[in-house]
Amino acid sequence: MTHAAIVIAILLQSQATKEGPAWFWFSTCGGPMMTLEVRLDKRILHKAAFPICRAQRDSVHSQGQSAKIELSFTAGRVIQWTGYRDEGDRSKADDVLELDIWQAGTDPPALTLGVSVAGPGRLLMNTLHITEPNRRQETRIAAGLVVVTYPTKR
Repeated sequence: MTHAAIVIAILLQSQATKEGPAWFWFSTCGGPMMTLEVRLDKRILHKAAFPICRAQRDSVHSQGQSAKIELSFTAGRVIQWTGYRDEGDRSKADDVLELDIWQAGTDPPALTLGVSVAGPGRLLMNTLHITEPNRRQETRIAAGLVVVTYPTKR
């Protein structure tokens, strides 16, 4: 390792340590649980509970970052997609839609989840949902389609 690489590694480690612990999902530290729901027109399409952990970025408890939630659904109605592209898009009632959720980022107070929705041959939406471990949060993805997270009651 070169001298410059060592200095950069030390600076990055120092920055991560100064920042303090951040939130990670699907981690194994014995921390609290969160519930995630994907709803379409108030109907639950997917519900899952996952463990979260407050840990340093370089700790073993940050390993959950690679986890992903994937689901397919048919809306049964046209969905108008706005806010992702300059021009809106529409999916048909019978289109099979693929929704993916993953950990997109983290910082001390919150966990940021990425949410994308793809239809036949195209990406319809790519956005973020902010999860706060002690609060219910809801993000509108499209009219009637929402992602909700909240602390799981034990």
